[in-house]
Amino acid sequence: MATADLINQTLVNQTIASMQSSGINPDGITNIVQALVHIANASDVFFLVVMGVLVFMMQWGFAMLEGGQVRKKNANNVMMKNMVDWLIGCVAWLFIGGILCSKGFDLSAFITWWKQIVGTNWPNNGLDLATWFFGLVFCATAATIVSGGVAERIKFSAYVIISLIITALLYPLFVYLGPWGAQIVPWHDYAGSLVVHGLGGFLGLGAIAALGPRIGRFVNGRPVPILGHNIPMAVFGAFALAIGWYGFNVGSSLALGDVSGLVCATTTMAMAGGGIGALIASRNDVLFTANGIVAGLVAICSGTDVVSPLGGLIIGLIAGLQVPIVYKLVEKAGLDDVCGIVPVHGTAGVIGAILTGILGLKMFGGAGGVSLIDQLIGAAFCVVYGTGLGYILAKIVGVALGGLRVSEEEEKMGLDMAEHKMPAYPEESVM
Repeated sequence: MATADLINQTLVNQTIASMQSSGINPDGITNIVQALVHIANASDVFFLVVMGVLVFMMQWGFAMLEGGQVRKKNANNVMMKNMVDWLIGCVAWLFIGGILCSKGFDLSAFITWWKQIVGTNWPNNGLDLATWFFGLVFCATAATIVSGGVAERIKFSAYVIISLIITALLYPLFVYLGPWGAQIVPWHDYAGSLVVHGLGGFLGLGAIAALGPRIGRFVNGRPVPILGHNIPMAVFGAFALAIGWYGFNVGSSLALGDVSGLVCATTTMAMAGGGIGALIASRNDVLFTANGIVAGLVAICSGTDVVSPLGGLIIGLIAGLQVPIVYKLVEKAGLDDVCGIVPVHGTAGVIGAILTGILGLKMFGGAGGVSLIDQLIGAAFCVVYGTGLGYILAKIVGVALGGLRVSEEEEKMGLDMAEHKMPAYPEESVM
C-alpha cells in the first residue's frame, strides 16, 4: 500500500463537506491534504530508490563472491557476465519484463506502457518508475545467480542470450504466475526465496546439467576439487551481499509507511544462523561459511515478515547446515556447480519457503496467514519450472550457436584470454 493511501480520503471529504455546510472555506484543509499526499509519494519514491540501490549493490557482491571462487584465468569473464546481466536486464525489463510480470501477455498493456516510456509525464513524483526500478534490481539478481553455476566453460555469447531470455521472459513470467502477479500459483513469498533466488538456483541447475562439467572436475567418476583463486575476495562478496539484503527484504514493503523492523530483525538473525549452520556442517570451512551466510539470507526472504526473530534464526540455521551437504550431493550426481548456487539459492530458497509455512503459523510465534500446503506447492512449482526451462533454454541456445561451451583448448587457456583477450592479473602474465 502506498504511503499516500494512509491518508483517509473519505474522512477528508466528509470534513470538507461539513466545513462547506457550515459556511467555512475548506481551501486550507485541501491544500494541506495535497501537500501531505505529495510528501507521501515523494517519500515512497525516495524509499524505493534507496532500497533499490542497496539491492543493485548485490551485483557487486555477486561479482566478488563468484569471482573469488573461480580460477584467476576466468576472473574477468565472471566480472563481464555480472555486468552484462545488469546491462541487458535494464533494457529487457524496460521493454518487456516490467510489464509482463504484472499484466501477463496483455498486448494492450504493453502498448500503453510503450507509449508511456517515450514521455516524461509521470504522476505522483514518478512512483511507477521507482517501482519499476525496484523490480528491475530483483530481476537482475535472479539472472546473475545462474552465472556462478555455469562458470569457467560456457561461451560468453551463449550466456548473453540465456541472460536476455531470463530477464525478458522466464523471470517475469514466473513472477506473473506466482504470488506477486496473478497468483495462479499462490504462496507466501515476501521478498523472493522462491520467486528470485529459488528460480535463479534451479534455472542454473538446468543449465549446469545441459552444459556438463569442467575439464578435470571428475576423473573416473570421482570428483576432483578445483579451487577458486581468492577466498578473501569471495568472503568480501558475501558481506557485500548481506548489506544489500537489507534493501532486498526491508525494501519489499514497497512503501515507507509499511516498513517493518521485524523484517530487519529476522533478516539479521537468519544471516547469523546461516553462517553458524554452515560453519558447523563444514567443520570451519571459510568458503562454506561465507556461502552459508548467503543461504540464510535466501531462506528468510519468504517469511521475513511473518516469522519471529527466533524463527528467523532457526530458518537460517537449517539453510546453512544444508549447504555443504547438498553441495556434495550435487557433486555426487556428476554436476559441476562451481559456486554452489543450487544449495545456496535453490534448496535454501525451498527450505525457507517451506519453513515459512510452519514457523509463520501463530502456534509457533508467527503472524499467521500462511499455509504449509501452499508453500509446498510453490516450492515444487519453482523446482520444476526452473530446472526444466533452464535445461531446455541452455540446450536450445547450444544448438543455435553450434555448441554451448568453449573448446577444450579455450577452456584450458581460460576464458579471460579466450573470450575477452585480457587477463585479470596482467603483471603475472608478463612475469
